[in-house]
Parts: sequence; structure tokens; C-alpha cells
Amino acid sequence: MHKILKKGGANLKNQGFESALYAFSDELAYVLDKLSPIVKSNAEEIRLRKGLPLCLTVEGETVFVKTDGTVAFGMAENLYTVSEKDIKKCFNNICENSVYAHENELKSGYVMMKNGNRAGVFGTLLDNGCMKNITSINIRVARQIKGAANDIINKKLFGGILIAGPPGSGKTTILRDLIRQVSNGALGKNMRIAVIDSRGEISGVNREDAYNLGVNTDVLYTEDKANGVEIAVRTMFPDIVAFDEIGNTSELDAVRQSFNSGVDIYTTAHIGNISELTVRPVVKELLKSGAINHIAILPSLHGGDITFLTAKELNFELAV
Repeated sequence: MHKILKKGGANLKNQGFESALYAFSDELAYVLDKLSPIVKSNAEEIRLRKGLPLCLTVEGETVFVKTDGTVAFGMAENLYTVSEKDIKKCFNNICENSVYAHENELKSGYVMMKNGNRAGVFGTLLDNGCMKNITSINIRVARQIKGAANDIINKKLFGGILIAGPPGSGKTTILRDLIRQVSNGALGKNMRIAVIDSRGEISGVNREDAYNLGVNTDVLYTEDKANGVEIAVRTMFPDIVAFDEIGNTSELDAVRQSFNSGVDIYTTAHIGNISELTVRPVVKELLKSGAINHIAILPSLHGGDITFLTAKELNFELAV
């Protein structure tokens, strides 16, 4: 058995995977449901490409699905081939038969599903932002892993924290658990945390069983992250404001204002390597703002060690 399928015993909870099955055609869902509990519990993505084999991302590696519910780590016989019908059915289901209701999300290439999973969508992007002729759908399996942030918690880090890493490294999962533990008193008291959830991924606001973010956490679900940060600071008086990656200067300005109000920031950043902390404009400005005290850099491979830096260690490079 391949190494990535040997350690399912630590996390055999696969509710996140099974909560995504409603999105698929009966034929495709049947095959996915036959997968072993170990595969389901470790699957991070379910990828559909029209006319090509159905595949999963399992702990960062591509796994192909056979028609009998077993998997292969390369081209093999009896792989399930995704049909145009599978794509259309999945797209209609994730949009709940109302593409118009998800128009704003589709302009950014994704759809938030009703159980907190997120589907990336590729096809033809029109000038008006609409998406048609869908050819690929990638469903990110959302899950709550309690203890995911233990390495950060054990450091007893006070102040703003940036969780950085490549796509698929678990940034949101760790942010979610960091919020839960700090809200529940992991740093010595129950910190008041305001979560600005622009896509519903942190809180699982669209899930039937929303994620546990701790006893002292408030959630604002809004696509306008900058306004959300301002509202949180003004009305909820948090110790910490938490949200996923800053994307533009208006969000950065809101962070500066919250920092000047004495509020700490927990957030994430997509980076390929440490050097990108000082070359990506928004990330660089975030670090220069003073709102971030510590950076936790996640490894690209699951199970690797987190690298910890302080903002002071980057001061020389940031000043250049």
C-alpha cells in the first residue's frame, strides 16, 4: 500500500468528504462512496475534468479512482472517466440549480457549497464575468481537525500571527483550530475573537453542523472583508480579528486601522517559499504595518515541520 494510505487510523472521520457527495451524478457518487475510509478521511480534493480520469488529491499527491472504488497512483485500467453529464450535474448541484445566485462567486472562479466545501470552476470566462462551457470542477474538502494548530499554540505566541504556505498546505484548517483554541483559553484567558468570513470556509456558515470556533468567538459572514474588519473593531471590541488572506489595499488599510486600535490579527497568505514574504506587495506591506508579530510557514508536504519567524527577523529585508 502506498505510504499516504497507511496512516488513516489517526483521522478516520470523513464527514467532510461525504458531505460533498450530493454534488455528483448518481454514477459518480456511487463510485466515490465505495472508496475506503482511509482514502476518504485523507482526501483533500475531488477533481473532475471532462473526458479525463476522476482523481483525488490525497495528502498532496494525485490519486486516480477506478470504477470499482479502488485507487491507482498512475494510469491504470478501469479508471472512472468523467463525462459531460457528470460535469453538468455537478455544476447544477453545487449552484443549487441557480447559477445566477452564485454569479459573484463564479466571477472569481469558485462556488461555495452548502456544506462548507468550496468548488473551483474552470471553463469559458466571459467578459461580463459569467462562466459557461464548464470543463473542470475541483472540490476542496472542508474539515475540522482539532489539534491542527497545536504546534503554534505550544509556542505561546502573543500578537498578530500570519499563517503562510503553498496551496493545499492546510492554512485555513490551522487558522480555524487556532481560533478555536485561543478563544477557549489556550493563551491563558478566553480571548475575544471576531472572524470575518468572506467565503464561509473558516466558520462553515453554510454547513448543517458549523465548525466549532470556540466559546468566545463572533462570526461576520461578508464578502466585503475590509468593511467587515472595520465593523468588528467598532462594534464587537475583539482582542483578535481573524480572516483568510488579504487580497487588496482596502483590506490592508482596514488591518492597519484595527492594529492602531490595539487589535491583533490572525490571517493567512499563499506563498511558495519564504522569499515571497518580502516580494509579494500586499504581504510585504502587511508585515511592514506592524500588525503581524509572528509568521508560521507551513511545509508543502503534510507532516513536515512548521518554520517560525518573527516580523523583526524580516525587518532588514522589508526595509529594502
